[in-house]
Amino acid sequence: MAVNRVRQLIGACVVMLSLASPTIPSAAAQVEVVVSGECAPLEKFAAEELQRCLGRLFSMSPAVVAAPSENGDFLFFVGTREHAGGFPGAALPVPLTGQGFLLRRTPWKQGTPSMTIVGGSPVAVLWGVYELGERYGVRYLLDGDVYPEPREEIYLPEIDQVFEPVFRVRMWKTMGDFAFGMEGWSMAQYRPFIDQLAKLKFNRIRVSSGPSQPFLGLKVEGVTQQTATLWYGARFPITEDMPGRALFGNETEFWNPDLPLPEAGAEALIAAGEKHCHELIAYAHSRGIESSFVGSITDFPKEFAAVLPETEVVQQLGQLTVSPGPSVRPDNPDLLRVAGSVLRTLLSTYNEVDSYGFPAGTEWPSWIDLYTWAWQELDARYRIGEVTTLDAVLEDASRRVNFTGGPDRAVRQVKGDLAGLCFLDRLRTDVVPVSAKPGARFVYYEVAEELFPILPRVMPGDTELLIVLDYTPTRVLRRREAFDRIPAGEVPTILALTLQDDGVGVPPQLTTGSLHDLVREMRDHGLAGFCTRQWMISDLDPAVAYLTKAAWDPATTPDSAYRDFIRAVCGEEAVEPMLQAFGRIEAATAALEDHGLGIGFPVPTMIMRHWSAGPFPEELAKDREDYRAALELVRQVPRSERKQAQSYVDYWNGRLEFAVGFFDTIETVMKAATAEAAAREAQQQTDSQKYKAQLAEAANYAEAARTVAFKAIDTLAKVARNQSDRGAVATMAEYIYRPLKNKAQELRTEYDGAPKPQ
Repeated sequence: MAVNRVRQLIGACVVMLSLASPTIPSAAAQVEVVVSGECAPLEKFAAEELQRCLGRLFSMSPAVVAAPSENGDFLFFVGTREHAGGFPGAALPVPLTGQGFLLRRTPWKQGTPSMTIVGGSPVAVLWGVYELGERYGVRYLLDGDVYPEPREEIYLPEIDQVFEPVFRVRMWKTMGDFAFGMEGWSMAQYRPFIDQLAKLKFNRIRVSSGPSQPFLGLKVEGVTQQTATLWYGARFPITEDMPGRALFGNETEFWNPDLPLPEAGAEALIAAGEKHCHELIAYAHSRGIESSFVGSITDFPKEFAAVLPETEVVQQLGQLTVSPGPSVRPDNPDLLRVAGSVLRTLLSTYNEVDSYGFPAGTEWPSWIDLYTWAWQELDARYRIGEVTTLDAVLEDASRRVNFTGGPDRAVRQVKGDLAGLCFLDRLRTDVVPVSAKPGARFVYYEVAEELFPILPRVMPGDTELLIVLDYTPTRVLRRREAFDRIPAGEVPTILALTLQDDGVGVPPQLTTGSLHDLVREMRDHGLAGFCTRQWMISDLDPAVAYLTKAAWDPATTPDSAYRDFIRAVCGEEAVEPMLQAFGRIEAATAALEDHGLGIGFPVPTMIMRHWSAGPFPEELAKDREDYRAALELVRQVPRSERKQAQSYVDYWNGRLEFAVGFFDTIETVMKAATAEAAAREAQQQTDSQKYKAQLAEAANYAEAARTVAFKAIDTLAKVARNQSDRGAVATMAEYIYRPLKNKAQELRTEYDGAPKPQ
C-alpha cells in the first residue's frame, strides 16, 4: 500500500510538472502543429494560421506535421472530432455542435506540454485557433491584428474549456448603397477584411443587389437590363482643388476598382459586378463564412416597364426603378411572371450561396389598400385567423409609439406587408418553388412586428426571419415590448443591429451601450443572431470588440470589452482617457439618433439643407461639445513607441477633429444663410446699403464655411483607414465642399455686381 501511495504521489508530481511549461527559449524550442493528413482544407488552413501566429508571438518557426515527432518540446493538436482520435485530452465533456470547439492544455507522451484544439466542424477548428491567439494576447481589428511584443520563452496558456456561441447567426452586411459604405470595395480590399471577419468569428455575410445596381443582370421577355450603376447614379469626381486629394493617387473619379466606369455600358458593368460578387462569396466560403444574397422582387429597373402590366416610378434617389402601378394586384399573373423570372435569374446566377433574402413587405399605396383581401388570402391558405384577427393587428399597430414615422406609418406598414406577404407566398410556392434548389434557405426581411404572430404559419420550415424594429438602437430600446412578439421559438429570427446609421451619416458613431441592452433582449427572447447594419466602419472596432465577445460569452459588458480592447491596442495608460472618450462619442451618437437623423446623410443636399436662417440649434451645440470633449480626452493619451498603438490614437484625433469641424461648418453655413436672408429682406425694402453690407457678410461666411469644411474633410482624409473612408471624403468633396465653393462664388459675384449705395 505504501509503495502504491508513493507511485501515486510521483505520478501526480509528473502531471503537475508536465502542465508547467518548461523554460525553453523560443528560438531553441521545437514546436509542432499536428493536423491530420486527411483533414479538410479549412483545417489545414487553421493549422497554418496557428503556425503563423506562434511564429509571430515567439519569433520562431513552428512546423506543421501530420504526426508528432519524438523530439517535440511543445505540441499543438488541431482538427475536427473526426480527426481527433489520437489527440491528448480530446475526449469531450459535452457533445460539440458544428460551431463548438474545445481548447485543452494537457500533457502528451513523456509529459510533453501540448494544446488540443478540437472543433465540431472545420470552421470551428479555425475559430479555436483564433481563440487561442486571443489567449496569447492577440486582438483582431477590422483592418488587421494587434500582437503583443514577442516573448523570449514559449508557453501554453492554462485553459480547459468548451466554447459554444450564444448566437448561431453572426452576419456582416457587406454591400450597401452609398459611396461611404462597402459598395465601392474591390476584392483586393475585401480579402483581408473577410480574413478579419473570420478571426472575429462571424459566420455569414450579406451580399445584395438593388434593381439599379450592376450585380444581377436581368433579361425578361426580350428586355435586357440597361440600368446598372452605383450609388443611384451619383458620380464623385477627383479634382486637384478638393480636400483629401492626395488620398486618391491618379484616380479621376471615386469608383469600385473592380468595375468599369458607367461609360463602358450596362453589359460590361453587370459582367464585372457579377464576377465581383462570385469572388466575394467564394472567398468568404474559403474562410468558412456562409453568404446570403438579398434581392428585390417588387421593384425593377425602369426599362422593365415595357413588360410589366402597369408601373409607377419609385420616388428614390435617381428615380431609376419602377414598381407596380395602382391597378396591379399581388395576384396579377403578368407581375408574378416577371418577378418569377427575376427570382429564377437570382437562383441560377448565384446558385452557390447558402440563403436568399427578400423584403416581404412593401408600402406601395396600391397594395396598402388591398390589406383586407390579402388577409383573407393568407387565412384561406394558413388559417391565420385562428391566431389573431385583422382588427386586432391594426389596433395594435395604431398603438405603436416611439417609432420612426409614428403610428400612421406603422398601420401603413402592416397593410402593405400583408399584401407583400401574399405576393411573396404566391411567388415562392406557386411560381418558383425555392425547394427546387437543394439546401437553399429563404429569408423573409423586414415584416411589420404586429404580423409576427402569424409568421410561423405563413413561413415554411426552411425559412428565417430578419427583422428591423427601427433604424437605430436607441429607438429600438424605447419599444422593448416588440421583443415579446418575436416568434423566435418557431422561426429562426435575426435582428438587424445598427452599428453606424446612414441618417446620422459622417459624424463618428458608437452604439455599444445600446447594443448591450439589445443583446440581452435577444438572448432572453431566444433570437438566432444578428446582422450588422453600417456604412463607415473605421469607428467600429470598439463596438465590434464587444459584440463578437458577447456573441459567445453572456458575461461580456461594454466596460470589460472596451478596457480589454484599449489595453491591447493602445496600452494601459490609454485605458481611462480612451474609455471616457468612447463614452462621450456614445452620448453624442445617442443624441443624434434622436434629433440628428439626416444631419450627415450622404445626398446632394448634404450641406445646403442646413442653409437656413437662424441660430445654431442648442442640441447640435451640445453634440459638438461631446465630440470636442472626446477629442480633448484622446489628446491626453501619452504618445506610444508602438507604431500601431499611436496610429490608432492618431485616427481618433483626426476623426474627432473632423467631427468638430463638421459641426463648425454647419454653424457657419447657418450664419451665412442668416446674413443672406437679411440681404434679401433689405433688397426688397430697397435699402441698398444694408443689402450690400449683408451680402458681403453672407459671402464672407460662405467662404469661411468652405474653408472650415476643407480643413475638416482634409483632416479625415489624413487618417483614412479604408475604402469607405475614401468614399466619405469623395462624397463630402462633392456634397459639402463644392456646393459651398459655388455658393461663396455666387454671393461674391452678386456683391461685385450690386450697385453701390447712393
